[in-house]
Amino acid sequence: MNEEKIDLPKELFDDTPLEPTKVFDNLYCIGSRSVVAWALKTSEGIILIDSMWDNHDGQLIIDGMKKLGLSPQEIKYIIITHGHGDHYGGAQFIKDNYKAKIAMSETDYNFMNTVNSGANGPRSPKCSVDIMIKDGQKIESGDTLVTIIETPGHTPGCISLIFSVKENGTNYNAVLWGGTGAPSDLEGKLYYRKSIDYFEKYAQIEHATVEITAHLFSENGYSKLETVRNRNDNETNPFIIGEDGIKNYFDNLRKQIDYMIEKQKKQ
Repeated sequence: MNEEKIDLPKELFDDTPLEPTKVFDNLYCIGSRSVVAWALKTSEGIILIDSMWDNHDGQLIIDGMKKLGLSPQEIKYIIITHGHGDHYGGAQFIKDNYKAKIAMSETDYNFMNTVNSGANGPRSPKCSVDIMIKDGQKIESGDTLVTIIETPGHTPGCISLIFSVKENGTNYNAVLWGGTGAPSDLEGKLYYRKSIDYFEKYAQIEHATVEITAHLFSENGYSKLETVRNRNDNETNPFIIGEDGIKNYFDNLRKQIDYMIEKQKKQ
């Protein structure tokens, strides 16, 4: 038996907006309890990472940016981590209104356009794509580089990201694992497992010390966001977890998927 039923977390269906938050000097979090977008401010515009579920969420992102003092006219790129509707659904709305270029892997562009159920249901408008991104590619905007790493598993063409964030004059390398949650099929899980190791190698090379996610419910993210908003100047940013914390993060991902693989093989 190759299929295993995946129980989706209830938070995925909770559209309660979160308070837009400046997490680093150049990185901002906007979204809902279900899913968030990240706005990465560069010297030549803004790179938006993911776009939530739909046009309404696209407007929520725009309103959140304005509340944070960011100009949506400066959105240069929208990077879509994978072809599920809660990540691409707001992209076309933002592109149409602000002329941003959408970047996505070709594999998941095709996945997005051929799957119309589940997370890819009618709620989420499909988007056109301007840049078909590939493994190892770098998207550059002024002083900022975002490195694209192909991490198939969650979806066939899922990507993960590495980029630099700033706080009080210090740079930190951040990682974003593009696909939260294992797929239902065994083959997908095995790809997911390989992708963890592959992405971790890049994280180690770049000495990453910051970890962020599109789904804050998966990593105590609501609490971290609250801490960032209310912390004193001398308190550590909770998204900075150090190289040991990054190692533990990948170890936990491996432990979870290994358990699921072994369980499914016995079915």
